[in-house]
Amino acid sequence: MYTELIKSSASYSLAVRIFVILHDICMIYITKPDSQTTVSQDNYPVISYDLKVRLVISAHRMALLLLVLLFGTSVVVACITKNTYDGGDSIYHYLFAHYALQHPENLLNAWAKPLFTLLATLPAQGGFLGMKLFQCVVVAVSSWLTYRIARHFQLPWPALAIVFCYGAPDYFRIQFSGLTEPLFGLILVGAVFLALANRPYWSVSLISWLPFVRSEGVLMLGIWGLYMIWQRQWRTLPLLLLGYAIYSIMGGIFLGDFAWLFTNNPYSFHSQYGHGRWLHFLEHVPTLLGWVLTLLYIAGGVRTVRRALIPTQWSGRLFRTELLLVHGSIVVFISAQSAFWALGLFGSFGMTRVLTVLTPLFAVAALSGLAWLSQLTPEPTGRRWSMVGTIAALIFMLFSRDHGFVNDGGGLIGYHSNLHWRRDFQQLTDLQLADKATKWLRGHDSHWAWHPLAFEHTYYAVALNIDLFDPTIRPSLTRNWSPYLDGIPSGTYVFWDGWFCPVEAHIPLDMLEKDSRFKKLWQDSIPMYPDMPNYIHYKAAIFEKTRL
Repeated sequence: MYTELIKSSASYSLAVRIFVILHDICMIYITKPDSQTTVSQDNYPVISYDLKVRLVISAHRMALLLLVLLFGTSVVVACITKNTYDGGDSIYHYLFAHYALQHPENLLNAWAKPLFTLLATLPAQGGFLGMKLFQCVVVAVSSWLTYRIARHFQLPWPALAIVFCYGAPDYFRIQFSGLTEPLFGLILVGAVFLALANRPYWSVSLISWLPFVRSEGVLMLGIWGLYMIWQRQWRTLPLLLLGYAIYSIMGGIFLGDFAWLFTNNPYSFHSQYGHGRWLHFLEHVPTLLGWVLTLLYIAGGVRTVRRALIPTQWSGRLFRTELLLVHGSIVVFISAQSAFWALGLFGSFGMTRVLTVLTPLFAVAALSGLAWLSQLTPEPTGRRWSMVGTIAALIFMLFSRDHGFVNDGGGLIGYHSNLHWRRDFQQLTDLQLADKATKWLRGHDSHWAWHPLAFEHTYYAVALNIDLFDPTIRPSLTRNWSPYLDGIPSGTYVFWDGWFCPVEAHIPLDMLEKDSRFKKLWQDSIPMYPDMPNYIHYKAAIFEKTRL
């Protein structure tokens, strides 16, 4: 423990006691004195020591420290950012949760995802800030479980798994949204952790709820079923249907339909959004992870393939878990999303944000890649420097300029693989225009709240602070996916926007302009990208229906 020191003065004794306290709190050690000298001070001989102090922090405490710092940073950003990640689903999911107490049927809405809506209901009562803080907690818990998984795999520097989670740019951005992806990622990484902790029943029970956060959770049920068969955990298999069983019973009681999960499926077999390229999602992995983590993930994948070629590796439970639950989940998820988009299936719109659900698993694989690459340096000092260099490169790339390019097929690779304050944390331009429109209406008509208000862009419900789900307040512009202008009451203010009205409701601007029942009151536009004012402009308009 401590070297015996000659207490030659009261002040030195006090200093030693302070160091003892610091040792107990922060793990600060006093090493053996390098030298001692006797000096004269005020005619009294005083022994002076040349001491060295070193800070020793365990991996567990380092992980806690990193988590507290990064979670605190997320909370601060959540309180000051005006961004909602996107202007559509992010706000719509929030509104489902916010009004779930007034409209309990929201808790059993197949599109909104019932488990997500249930867990987000109370946080959403605090407004969109409450939703963002809920997401920050979800990401923090996911990062902590990622660290615990790294420890189970006996990876060096397991605390870096937390840094890798927060260092993935798209994962950091999506914290400040109302989207379902962070919760999906939490349940997924939690189920992996429980499997590693030899809690198969709990792992399968948890993963059974995943389809009620995002529909792709069905894919994970298949992976867990295969894993449990491989592990000869036959009795766990019925638990894969636990979530379906409970929600089917709830639907039978409250909706009168035990098969509501299938009869109310919001996604048609053929997507209304068309189709895209097979490599679309793979090309956006650098946007999710950034270039440093992408390269480390590739190294981790190569390492796993090399180990898979060694027959003796297959007998180890840890390797089987890493191969199937970590890498298998990543490969199956990306492959399925690529197929859905390329073939135009199940309402796929090619939104690459869905990849964020895999960030904790990507972080584990990237740390495995770093461990493998560091072994190329035989000396411990060189390995430590490889770790330090990785962190430095990650931070540099995260806050440097955007390193993206266009490939021969027209795919955007690596765009937004960094963090940019104005682009990522300022209010989206369509929301700015919506605020401008609602401000104009308040000045135009002091009794606007007595009028029905019709719109497709859900942010107008936030800007106007109205109940989106009350049809007397917000009449629908569509019926059966087609425009339904005849059903709008006279005196209704209609907010037309340049995306959701023409794309989702199939109502172009000229449809309202040519309809004599509607009078245009206001119109404006704003550059969609502030850095390119002469590029695409986002439009909005307000109409009043003057007669039936």
